[in-house]
Amino acid sequence: MMLKELCKISLEEQIKEIDTKITDLQERKKQLMVAKEREELRKFVETAEKNGLSPAELARQLLARQA
Repeated sequence: MMLKELCKISLEEQIKEIDTKITDLQERKKQLMVAKEREELRKFVETAEKNGLSPAELARQLLARQA
């Protein structure tokens, strides 16, 4: 926004606009983080399969490490 436009909008309205943008960006960030995690998991499983592990065997090995 230009300075002239900001002067026409009350401070409360400007704060509301910024809060809305922050909320929207935080939600978008969450969506991107989920997408990133899914992509990383997909690559992990794909690599395991290339090394001869089925997804079930991979899960068993990971669970055994946690025990």
